[in-house]
Amino acid sequence: MEPKKNRSQLAALLLAAASLLFTLFVAVPNAAGVNAFLQNAVSALNAAPAEEGFKPMNATGEPTEPAAAKTGSAVPPLEIASDPETTAPAAPAQAQTDKAWQTPTDILAAQNAYLEKYKDASPAGNVTERCFVNDGATDVLGKVAVRNCTDQRPDFAALLEAGAPLEKTDKAQPLVLIFHTHTTEGYLPAFTGNFYKDYATRSLDPALSVVRVGDAICEALRAHGIGVIHDTKIYDETYDGAYARSRESVQAYLEKYPSLRITLDIHRDALWASDTAAVKPTAEIDGRKAAQVMIITGVEEGPVTVFPHWRENLRFALALQKSAQDLHEGLMKPVYFCRRRYNMDLTPCSLLLEFGSDTNTLEEAVYAGALLGEALAGLIDETA
Repeated sequence: MEPKKNRSQLAALLLAAASLLFTLFVAVPNAAGVNAFLQNAVSALNAAPAEEGFKPMNATGEPTEPAAAKTGSAVPPLEIASDPETTAPAAPAQAQTDKAWQTPTDILAAQNAYLEKYKDASPAGNVTERCFVNDGATDVLGKVAVRNCTDQRPDFAALLEAGAPLEKTDKAQPLVLIFHTHTTEGYLPAFTGNFYKDYATRSLDPALSVVRVGDAICEALRAHGIGVIHDTKIYDETYDGAYARSRESVQAYLEKYPSLRITLDIHRDALWASDTAAVKPTAEIDGRKAAQVMIITGVEEGPVTVFPHWRENLRFALALQKSAQDLHEGLMKPVYFCRRRYNMDLTPCSLLLEFGSDTNTLEEAVYAGALLGEALAGLIDETA
């Protein structure tokens, strides 16, 4: 009968909608078009020049990310562009880090869905937690460790003593720019000790990617009355040229907002011992797991040219590292001082930060963002 048929059609539509929402927000990629997106991205990464990316490569030249990350993504290609006028400073809000940090409800829901989906699944490999303290460090100054991979031998102690190269300013004006050159980098929803071949840790959904980490940093800064702009535009639909595209945007922001002093490019790493063994850098902070953070800062040396204020960037990196370690010891991996520029030459306080790896959980990464944001706010309050 027709009424019964209509009810059946409605039920089918509701079921389809629920399935679509599950795919978008829990990020279980299956569609062929979605698979094609990430395959193109990986192909572009393999062809990119050294300055275009910093992801570790294995012996065959493939990115050392899980097999799942090479076969899928969360949603089909789209672009989410921030309006600078709407991402400029908002009225200060109460930061989660001012009280006991609570896991957002949508992240909890994603965890539960992931655990349910994979409770009986066969893993493709294992994930090991590891807390990096002074691993690989060439210089250790109290709680501040540096891995110097350059031919330079700076006086790190003197640079640390000099502090951040920030001047007193009206911090309510746009002072900090957060952006993401590799915008689609994401995380696992939950930790099981394993990873699964059909789950990709890349997403065009900003709630599931490093953009969410940037949100947490911004929330902490705004709670201190610090002006911050968050650029959520997607730059890595193809890897080739991602840094050039984000550079254009950063330059446009710097021109429009001359008060900007700090630019942070927020990423996540990928740490793999083999195709079946991954490592997630993790620290316990106040009884809760956080993804460890690595600051990258560069130098004008060898293939890197036109980087006039790399020493100021290094000073800022050391000052931020100290602020974070003083507040939340163990949060930070050693500063990576290397022959890289990326877009760090655009201001004397421009850094690239890696929040965990692709096998950290979204919860751990967002929590780390809140903690790092608190440390950055403290540093700004002291010096700017």
